[in-house]
Amino acid sequence: MEMPKLIRDWKEEKLDPWNDILARWMMLLGIVDHRNGVLYEGIYKELEEIAMKDEVLKSAFQGWEQLSATEEEVDAYEARLKRVLDEEAMIIEAELREKEAREQGLEEGMEKGIEQGMEKGIEKGVKQTAKKMLQKNLPHDLIKEVTGLDEEEIDRLQED
Repeated sequence: MEMPKLIRDWKEEKLDPWNDILARWMMLLGIVDHRNGVLYEGIYKELEEIAMKDEVLKSAFQGWEQLSATEEEVDAYEARLKRVLDEEAMIIEAELREKEAREQGLEEGMEKGIEQGMEKGIEKGVKQTAKKMLQKNLPHDLIKEVTGLDEEEIDRLQED
């Protein structure tokens, strides 16, 4: 492949990497002139734009960037990646804990509600029994013994 001719054809718009896959890949292979230590910036920018729509080219660009990175750049990239993954893991963990807490709170609330409902039902039943006993003119001592209500409550029920 003769890079000078490839670049000339590209500059003269005889080469269309947008519509010609072969041209796209030839340009990618020739983007760097190792003999002269040159990166053809114009080609790079155009291929970068194309890569936004071409997943295969995008993947090749990413691989190329990883291979051409210095050790410090690789370390920095890995550190950023680890930080991002750790943050995502913390968010997921927090969401799971929140969900578990919500579910536990709901369960405890339902248990407490059922308990309170039962207590109120029993209390209502006891008061109904005491009212019936009062209607039969049974002694307050007997009503207290059977229902467990105190004298004041029995008096209130009698007034109702």
